[in-house]
Amino acid sequence: MTEAAAPVRGRLGRLDALRGVAALVVLAHHVSMTVPEIAAAYESSVGVTLFSAGWWATLSPLKVLLAGPEFVLVFFVLSGFVLVRSPLAARESGPRYDWGAYYVRRVIRLTVPVVVSVGLAVIWIVLVPRTVGAAGGPWLARQDTPDLGLGNLLREVSIIGETRRPDINPPLWSLVWEMWFSLLLPMFVALAAFTRKPASSPIRRIVLWVAVLCALTSIGYVTTTQPLMYLPPFALGALLAANYDELKGCSDRLVESANGRILGCTLTALGPSLLVAYWMLRPLASGVWNDVTLSLRVTGAFMIVATVAFWPASVSERGRVRAPRTRRALDWLGSISFSLYLAHFPMVVALAVLAGPGRWWLGALVSVPLSLVVAQLMTRFVEQPAQVHGTRAGASVSERMSRLANRQ
Repeated sequence: MTEAAAPVRGRLGRLDALRGVAALVVLAHHVSMTVPEIAAAYESSVGVTLFSAGWWATLSPLKVLLAGPEFVLVFFVLSGFVLVRSPLAARESGPRYDWGAYYVRRVIRLTVPVVVSVGLAVIWIVLVPRTVGAAGGPWLARQDTPDLGLGNLLREVSIIGETRRPDINPPLWSLVWEMWFSLLLPMFVALAAFTRKPASSPIRRIVLWVAVLCALTSIGYVTTTQPLMYLPPFALGALLAANYDELKGCSDRLVESANGRILGCTLTALGPSLLVAYWMLRPLASGVWNDVTLSLRVTGAFMIVATVAFWPASVSERGRVRAPRTRRALDWLGSISFSLYLAHFPMVVALAVLAGPGRWWLGALVSVPLSLVVAQLMTRFVEQPAQVHGTRAGASVSERMSRLANRQ
């Protein structure tokens, strides 16, 4: 899950909006799973009735509105895009990048909100014990009686080294890979720089790298090798950042012709389609093909980020946006997206348990706005201070390292 950045103008500002949309989809996904019929259809498509709630939520194109795990991969691509930009620029044209300050800043930036989110989850679990049982559907039943022992608490807040899905605040599974990517960022920066070579035929070269990284992801899904499943999306984002100018120029040229606009619209539609292709093909595919179709969501996530970042060139940069309120709402969602992602799950579960079986809608009616409010408060009083203190701590460590180097 990538950290939220301050909204900026143009194409990169649209990525902040996309981050907000992705967080909202994850919230909608977890709320939908409190509906027993939808949760059962999510577990298995066998016996799902055509046009039922389970069918609409899992086997129809509307699945894209509830594709929570898939949009987590959009976060991964966004992180790869955002985090490599500064060190890549420093590597190729600017001063030496301060990796010491980066690591201190980044670790504080991620761990402080995580620790707070686990603490909030514990409070919710103590206040509203998760004992709904099978009556609430298979998804809520899996949330029953999480382990609140000290060892499990330390395991969840540590992020790195996680070996199984968290049960106190399950969305933290993605922070494991966010942290690994953050720690391995120099390698991803080097890879991003390498994708710029050779300089000839840039689009063909970019397509080749996309094919290689997506193929690695497919191998990861087929063999259940988690690093291959979850690290290539970050590399795909880094690829977009490294080749930003070429892709921007290509999209600007495409928008000038009717055929180019048709191609752009096709690619725009293809991203969400690939993101949920597994669900559309689920009743038909089996065995290894199930895994292959599941891996297509990485390609879909990449295409969504690419089309939002680069297409259409005319919308943001020629002043044709006609919905300022919508834009402000999306910017706000983007600014609270990290906190929303971290904080919403225990509230969704607790309020579904309080509402009771058959009244999932009551829990949703309260948990959605409450999640947004808590995310705003957490952004203001936890996430933003963590950014400030992380930056200061990073600068302090950098200064001390410089002094030690000068003494030698």
